[in-house]
Amino acid sequence: MKLKDAPEDFRVRESLDFVEDRQGPYFIHRLRKEKLDTLEAIRLVAEYADVDRTRIAFAGLKDRQGVTEQWISIEGTRVDWRGPGLEVSFVGRSMDPVTSKLSRGNDFAIVVRSLGPQELTRLEERVPVIESQGFANYFDDQRFACLRHGQGFPMKHVLLGNFDKALRALVATPSPTAITGDVKLKKLLNFAWGDWLRCKNVARGPVWQRLFQHLLDHPDDFRGALELLPQRQKLIHAYAYQSFLWNRAVDLFLKTEIPAYRQIRVRTEAGSYVSWKRLADDQAQRLAAARTPLYAPDGEGGEPGFDRAMRQVMRDAHIADDCFYTHQISGMVLKEEPRQLVVVPRRLRVSASEPDERNPGRRRVELRFGLPRGAYATMLVKHLFADAMSPSRGAPGTRPSPARPALRPSRPRGPRRNADDHDR
Repeated sequence: MKLKDAPEDFRVRESLDFVEDRQGPYFIHRLRKEKLDTLEAIRLVAEYADVDRTRIAFAGLKDRQGVTEQWISIEGTRVDWRGPGLEVSFVGRSMDPVTSKLSRGNDFAIVVRSLGPQELTRLEERVPVIESQGFANYFDDQRFACLRHGQGFPMKHVLLGNFDKALRALVATPSPTAITGDVKLKKLLNFAWGDWLRCKNVARGPVWQRLFQHLLDHPDDFRGALELLPQRQKLIHAYAYQSFLWNRAVDLFLKTEIPAYRQIRVRTEAGSYVSWKRLADDQAQRLAAARTPLYAPDGEGGEPGFDRAMRQVMRDAHIADDCFYTHQISGMVLKEEPRQLVVVPRRLRVSASEPDERNPGRRRVELRFGLPRGAYATMLVKHLFADAMSPSRGAPGTRPSPARPALRPSRPRGPRRNADDHDR
């Protein structure tokens, strides 16, 4: 099975609710891009329009690999422009900028290639299940670019008080996969790490100059240096680790909820996780209603079984709740947010299979569907074609485990602490 074999194989269109106002200060645009991620596209638009990057807002990040359409707002400026792999079209004005709260989700058209008979049979079996019972809403590889670029999880270093490791991961770890000029700079900084004058001379720009001047003045204050990094950069890494914790907790939770003979395993760059081939009707309803929020130290924790799983994940990582306060860095403060364990796609349609012109002797299909904001189309595809688990506590044909009791409400906790609030 192959995904994204060609850019046009992966098409995304974002849906947005915004109120048009001809007197509004925010100019709403449709941005179409190919072979660019959202942040690269925004930088190019800002340079072309000669506007500050902070005047451009968007609802969500879209992947580099594919043809994507999304909405952006530019404060005070209209842009109509077509460049390499990028098109910006003005559509109207509004009193409010584009934010994630306006997003209704995304519609996808995805070509899946290099399919054999076994994969086509699996697809035929699983489409009805996903249409009725959905799939496990794990974060997928797009969320964990920090692993692909060799940084690991800087947020974990922060929580453990290893500020030097966190800073070095963020600013001086060259990516083994990226091809941008940023890689050369990070190689130089990594080589010169600890020689702050040399680092300052190598790195240009106000952020770098402030950062390395701070280390020249305070050579061991890595925590203070982290405070000087851009908030958005820190937020992205904080959310990446929060998402990883959620994935791990859901995996543990589902292992206790789903009999082994009904399990499949979906694989990501951050690990492989348990999901289901098919659920009993009552179990599907329980999981769909389960409260499984993203973790924050002052949160309520969700369902007891999920809360226990999250606590186990935290213990395995040697992270206690007080780490979030003792080692707090601005921009790396987490808040509890609801996240559905189960996602049911809208209008899932699968074409008849056809010969795959890019992979002789194999077949291709096209999938069309819609997903809510925050759900991953690649994760749906992985569920459709995932391998069954090797049974460890049951096997096909064995009797199902007794029905589990209904999920119980969480016990009340103490008063919630206030945390910095950030929009995604």
